[in-house]
Amino acid sequence: MVKEKVKRLFRLLGDRDNLWMTVPLTVAALFVLLVLVKSCQGIIYYHSDECKIYRLGYPIDQARAITAALTERQAHEFIVNNEHDTIAYPLLSQRYFIANNFNRYLAYHKKDTTKVPLDIIVAMVNIGRDLDRELSAVPCDTTKGQLVLVNGRHYLDENYQPGNLATFSRNYCYEEQKAQSVVVDAFMAMQKACKEQTEAQLMVNSAYRSYHDQQGTYKRNPKGYAARAGSSEHQTGYAIDVTSREHPMRWPFDKSEEGVWMREHCHEYGFILRYPKKQSQIFGFAYEPWHLRYVGIETAKRIQDEDITFDEYYAYYIEREKE
Repeated sequence: MVKEKVKRLFRLLGDRDNLWMTVPLTVAALFVLLVLVKSCQGIIYYHSDECKIYRLGYPIDQARAITAALTERQAHEFIVNNEHDTIAYPLLSQRYFIANNFNRYLAYHKKDTTKVPLDIIVAMVNIGRDLDRELSAVPCDTTKGQLVLVNGRHYLDENYQPGNLATFSRNYCYEEQKAQSVVVDAFMAMQKACKEQTEAQLMVNSAYRSYHDQQGTYKRNPKGYAARAGSSEHQTGYAIDVTSREHPMRWPFDKSEEGVWMREHCHEYGFILRYPKKQSQIFGFAYEPWHLRYVGIETAKRIQDEDITFDEYYAYYIEREKE
């Protein structure tokens, strides 16, 4: 019926005898069409994610920015699960913001009443500290090589053994120690440079440990100072504990000249201080000034320059690629 009326209207407008009607009818038709378009646009916008977020209490510019930062699925989850939250918009400007974690940031903020800074919230959630340790645990991706992440939520199988293990010369360790060959070479170069600049001799106190070796280490150490078996980087062959001939006891090592030198220069040889003091809250381990992890020079420099932990680096620069 509507279709026939539209056809009749156009036939009427095309008839020369009705030419005097063409202009006003055309204007009227265009006006009606414009009203219809605007009405449709209004209806569509009313049901859009941006409008729904605006109706949650966010200013229109914030609603627009939040919508632009999220996928349709993420925005829907945000709308369904959240009321107005003052940190939602500021989160977008955090350097290591990951859109896929947006709703978890908000949930963590609501759960924690200690007023944790936004950058810490982002870091904690990015590395999975907001998740149940047992339920969120996954096998390590050992295909990443020197960038493999091992922690309480990324575990190694008890049968995992690294390849390319090499033995340190007795000039570099107190007792026989092994590590990935690239780690041995990098440590030798670092030790040489340290000795030239501080006259102190760095030594490897501990390097590769098997799953079963780590079980014994975990039992012997206080809680927070050793990882459980399967959660230790030592099993990969890329981690070493360092001391020096001049300071064989590890505890004062970070205050020594060579300890300070190592902290400031280890990234030049591909190492990072895996558990730095000021970030202990993020990864949940006590400060270990002697524990180095080899990640390669390029990655080590980036971690040093950005002042982040390896867990944060992995979450933002490696895992985020899967999104």
